Amino acid sequence: MAIVLAGGAVLTVNAADEFLPAADIRIEGARIAAIGAAGTLAQPADQVIDASEALVTPGLVNVHTHAATAFFRGLADDRPRSFWEGYAVPGQETFTLDHYKTSVRAACSEFLLNGITCIADRLGDMQHIAPVVEQTGIRAVVGHTITDNRVPADWRTVEGLLERYGTDPRARVSAGIAPHALDTCSDALLKECARRAERTGARVFIHVAQSEPEVAAVQARGHAGALACLAASGLATANTVAAHALYLSEAEIDAWPTYGIPIAHCPASNLKIEARTLPLARLAGRVPIGLGTDWTVTNNSMDLLAEARLAALVGKMRADDPTVLGVRQMMRMLTIDGARVLGIERQTGSIEPGKHADLAIFDLARLEANPAHDLASNLIYSISPRSVRDVMVDGELLVRNGKLVRDDEAILARASRHLGAAG
Repeated sequence: MAIVLAGGAVLTVNAADEFLPAADIRIEGARIAAIGAAGTLAQPADQVIDASEALVTPGLVNVHTHAATAFFRGLADDRPRSFWEGYAVPGQETFTLDHYKTSVRAACSEFLLNGITCIADRLGDMQHIAPVVEQTGIRAVVGHTITDNRVPADWRTVEGLLERYGTDPRARVSAGIAPHALDTCSDALLKECARRAERTGARVFIHVAQSEPEVAAVQARGHAGALACLAASGLATANTVAAHALYLSEAEIDAWPTYGIPIAHCPASNLKIEARTLPLARLAGRVPIGLGTDWTVTNNSMDLLAEARLAALVGKMRADDPTVLGVRQMMRMLTIDGARVLGIERQTGSIEPGKHADLAIFDLARLEANPAHDLASNLIYSISPRSVRDVMVDGELLVRNGKLVRDDEAILARASRHLGAAG
């Protein structure tokens, strides 16, 4: 039985950025089978979902998350930059693996409720975390964080994830390689990550130039800066996703597009703990850039629409130019450009026949979604997750009428609240 989303306004985010004011979307299995005029695609046996009062968009792509730390929310607000040098959070030693698993389920559910259909998630103990991510139904690229500054790199877990989930972008859950950061990984480890990525086809996810101490540590090892370190290790390629990139020199910013290294931009997190962001307007359109919510201790929110709004406004301020980072560019950053960062743009990120049916449906009966002069503008500047009605991944409804299908939000919220009390 096919599913037909009937009569919705559709932001396709295809190459032409087509907007369809009233269209049917036919979904067969996991993929979009056809897009046509309203009232033309439904057949008698189909499940028809009325979208006539809704906006249908590609599911949002969150390119940098740490789902297992969702219950760290509120534990470390308003701290000086020096607080973050050890990456430690007050009280985190009291939490168990079961706590982290509960946090993952709550976080992925919150992502879905916010219209996010795909995440790139990384942390330690990913062999235990990834199965929970998988159970929620969200699309994910998962990575087990490795370092060698205190203990030997845990390649056994990395290889286990790659064996279990593979690197095929068509899979709902696939695996990457996740060295923590340039200052917590030796040059030898970074080079080994590059070699294994080339051998396995895995994408590499790493924090880059996220703090001044990190850059100083890299320079102490003889590199001119973060970009030179990536280049020397073989990681300055389109297969590496660099999170943050806050402390790049002018020369590095100018040279960055030459290497084509994708960037995971997390403006709320960056502003909260470093009081700065990268110069987005200088790099957007020159390298793939997607948006990330990072972890809740440095952001508190899992709202990717808010990240897009913040990225656009702060980016305009940094460029001293209100014309940059327009609505269509930010819409693409939320969707197809995020998919491009993760290397899955042929599978998801736009609404086109043949692509996976990863879709977000927003309720246009909400005041914040109106008037409908420009629905893309509304999505970037006024619509919030409260307008998310339905969410679909691989043609499976995971949110219906604002409610989780696989889980119960109230139960998850209660469990998270108890974790907070325990911490």
